[in-house]
Amino acid sequence: MANLQFPSLDLKTEFVDIKGERVLVVSFVGQITNTNAYEINRNISVIFRDAVYNIILELTKLDYINSIGVATLIGIIKTVESHHGKILIGGLNHFLENVIRLMDLPRKVQIFNTKQEAITHWE
Repeated sequence: MANLQFPSLDLKTEFVDIKGERVLVVSFVGQITNTNAYEINRNISVIFRDAVYNIILELTKLDYINSIGVATLIGIIKTVESHHGKILIGGLNHFLENVIRLMDLPRKVQIFNTKQEAITHWE
């Protein structure tokens, strides 16, 4: 598990066991802005240090994201795909819902209203 702190953003991770699979829940709390986006992008790979590529992104408390932050999320998704993992989004606030819906996410990335819904629907 990794807990990273950046200016205006905390990144928290926890492992959960879902239907016999080890899944990493990655929670973003705060904002991804011009002042922290490059540092986040340079250090985000630490979430994969345990070689777990089954991920739930919990974004309910991510208040703002800029274009570099969007690229960071896409990078996480691409890393998961390249390792044949699964990724779900569990929780979006209203602002992020609009941003995420505009992104051209791979069809395998499902979006749920809450982290618990994503856990419940894990297949």
